[in-house]
Parts: sequence; C-alpha cells; structure tokens
Amino acid sequence: MVTVARNIGLFICCAWFFLLCCRGTHVTVSTTADLRHIVTHTMPSVVFLNIYDERDKHIASGSGFFINSDGYVITNRHVMQGASRADAKTIDGKVHSVNGVLAEDREADLILLSVNITGSAITPLSASSAEPEIGERILVIGSPLGLERSVSDGIVSAVRDYPVFGKVIQITAPMSEGSSGGPVVNMKGKVIGVATFQKVKGQNLNFAVPIERVANLTPAEPKTLVEWRRGTLEEWLASAEGYHFKGLIFLWIEDHREALTQFEKAIEKQPHWAEAYFAAGYCNAMVGCYLAAIEHLKKAVQHKPHFVEAYINLGAAYAELGRYEEAMESYEHALRLDPNNADLHNNLGVVYGKLKLYEKEIEFYRRAVRLDANLVDTHINLGVVYGDIGCFEEALESYKQAVRIDPDNADAQYGVGWAYCNLGRVNEAVAPLQQAVHLKPDYGKAHLTLGEVYLTIGDRQSALEEYKILKDLDLVLANQLFGLIYK
Repeated sequence: MVTVARNIGLFICCAWFFLLCCRGTHVTVSTTADLRHIVTHTMPSVVFLNIYDERDKHIASGSGFFINSDGYVITNRHVMQGASRADAKTIDGKVHSVNGVLAEDREADLILLSVNITGSAITPLSASSAEPEIGERILVIGSPLGLERSVSDGIVSAVRDYPVFGKVIQITAPMSEGSSGGPVVNMKGKVIGVATFQKVKGQNLNFAVPIERVANLTPAEPKTLVEWRRGTLEEWLASAEGYHFKGLIFLWIEDHREALTQFEKAIEKQPHWAEAYFAAGYCNAMVGCYLAAIEHLKKAVQHKPHFVEAYINLGAAYAELGRYEEAMESYEHALRLDPNNADLHNNLGVVYGKLKLYEKEIEFYRRAVRLDANLVDTHINLGVVYGDIGCFEEALESYKQAVRIDPDNADAQYGVGWAYCNLGRVNEAVAPLQQAVHLKPDYGKAHLTLGEVYLTIGDRQSALEEYKILKDLDLVLANQLFGLIYK
C-alpha cells in the first residue's frame, strides 16, 4: 500500500472569503427575434427622467421604470440629487410630473418616486425570482446622454456579496450617466436589477443593484422634491453617510485601501456608527492588517452588541493571527446570537481542529452539515479530520459526499483518491486522482500521489509522465517522485 500524506487543507469560512459568488457559467443564446420581443415588451415600462433645480434649470437626466400600476417609478437616488422639479416622459411621448419621493435606500443608491399618471397608461415590469448567473446575458434599457430608450447588451460578469450590504451585480453592458436607474433585464424579460452607473478614478463601472433590494423599500407619505432635497450632493458626500456610500463604491471595485479611507472618514464624522467600524475592519482584513481589523471590529460590537457579522469577522481575524482561543470565543458569541448558522459551526470546527480538540471539531462539522447538507468545504474538513485520526472509511464517505455535491471540486476528488490509498484500494484511487488533476492541472500533490499510485500498480511509464509534469510545477515534489521511480 502506498502511504500518501494528506494535503487537503482546512477551510476557514471567513466572511471576507465570500466576495465572489460564482454560480457556474451559463449563457443563454437568443435570436434577434427574441431580443426584439424583450425590448418591445420592456420599453413601455421605461421612463426618461428630466431633473430641474430651484431656478427651473435642467440639471440632469436619467432613466427609471414602473414597478406597479400605481405610478411608482424606481431610479437611482443620485439621478434626483438637487431636484426641485422633475418629470417622467413615457414611450408615447407624454410628459408626467413627479409628485414626490415615497422611499429611498441611500446605501444602494435607490429612490422610489410617485409619478402623476393614470393606471391605464402604466405597464409595470415584473421582477425575476431567480438569482442571476455569471455569464448570463442581459439587456440595459435607458437614456444614455439623452438618447431616449437606448438598448445595450452584455453579460453578468460577477455577483459579489458584501457582508451587511448584500449583493451587487457587475455587468459588461455599456452605460453612461443617462443609463442610471434603468432596468437590467434577463432573456426572459424579467428585471434582475437597477442599472447604476458610477465613475470612480477615471473608470466607468457598470453595476446593477439586485431587484430584491427594491422590494425592501416601504412607501410612505410622499415628500415633495423640495422637502426631500436637504442639502446639495456635495454636502451629502461630505457627511458620514456620504463617506460610507463612497466606501461602498470602492468596495464594489475591490479597492479596499481607498474604501478603508472613506469608512474611516465616516467614523470621524459619526464615531458611534457600528456599520462603519465593521466596514473598516472588513477592509483592514482584506489587505492583511488583522490587528487593525480586530480593533475596528471590537468597536463595532461595542456599539452594536448583537452584530453577528462583526463577531464572525472578529473570529476570522483572530484565527488569521493564530489566536484560536479568542477566535473560538468570538465565534461562540456569534453562535449564541445565530444558533442556526451552518458556516459558524464550520468555523468553530476549524478552530477546535487548530487546538487539536478533534472530537469537538468533528461534532461541530457534523452540526454544520445537519443544518446545511450542501456545505462542500465542511464535508472536506470532515474528511481531513477523520484522516488525521485514522478513520479512513469515514474520511472516504465524507469526501464522496463532497464529490456528490460538487463533482468539479478538485480537493474533494483528491480526497477520495487519498482515502482509497490509505485503505489499500489503490486501483480505485486512480480515477478520482486523474479527475483532480484534470480539474486543477497545477495540483502538485495530486500529481505526486497519482505518480505513487501508478508505481504501486506497476505502471512506471505513467509515473514518469507525472514526474515530467511535476518538474514544471514543483521541483521538490518532482524530486520526491523521481526518488521513488529510481530507488
């Protein structure tokens, strides 16, 4: 039997590791007729907004769209900044006055307007109930540079999930200022988000705020635009909320150092703002400044004692520094606040493993998968710890479960092969190890293990092929296999 050293590391599921939510590439191919149908269906719902100041001077334009038959229009908040009066032009060329503001979400740059229009003239859009997929084709309908109801297409290039804020969709469809507030629709004609054009450091960045964020806006008694407009855009951007908003924009483009600067300015303006401390701690962690992250996150929970996400990130920062007892305390505090959080159980399992408390480690991993059976990393972690204590049958079953959930996970495939080796079933180890290096061609230790297996079953030529691959990947591992081939 070949004895193969374990090489699958433990996975700490820290909140800042959840930025990119990949969902598998899927591109819908549509005919020109399909696209024409979607555009024809969507256009009547889109309005062209014109904004005027207190001197009735035209100061801005943008896009928006009806979300119900009561004349409610959603657009970007920044489109309306400085407005004393505004109107909405519909597809029939008629101009309707904006009555006022019903609700707003400053962080997400969203505003809900009431437009003076009768129900029969309204064609509201319906929202998609499915989350967008990376690679999914989309259309943006807006009025870039005043060109009313222009259409641009592209794909969803990323879906990022930021703690506390939530999801942001990055898109490739070309946009400019006038596109802001327009609908982003999928190939079923359903709205997936609100187009948000941002210009940061000379870059034109095209995002969409997910449509579910709109559902969280609760309409209230409308305020007139004059009542709503409190201060200029410049004054707001220099406020604590304004700095926090700018920090979020830099987070969207993963400029964590500049985002940190903005969040720290927000803290200066509003020293008791827990979310600003949390965001600053998050950014410090992203640039590897874990001590600074801990200080900010401690402030966050000081000002908001039930801040679960802050305790999770605090535990992750302690774990990064090897301060596992403190990490355990932070995670346990978070777990008391959110006892059904599967990822938290996983994180605690990792910490117990670092402290070599293997029974507790297994207990918390098992709790995690009872809460969420699809946690691939937790099944892999179970495989690791079972291997550490010599329970190779249990390790094999854990790795197999990870493969059942995600057949394209190279670590899970490797784990199956590794467990077979340790059970003396080397012939069965070949296929999963081959799959691991197929999925991850630079997986050095998988090539080494596969080479060892080939030698055990008498296939020296295949072992030499693995050696040749390893020479370009890792000379230490290559020399290790070379020694086995020619001993």
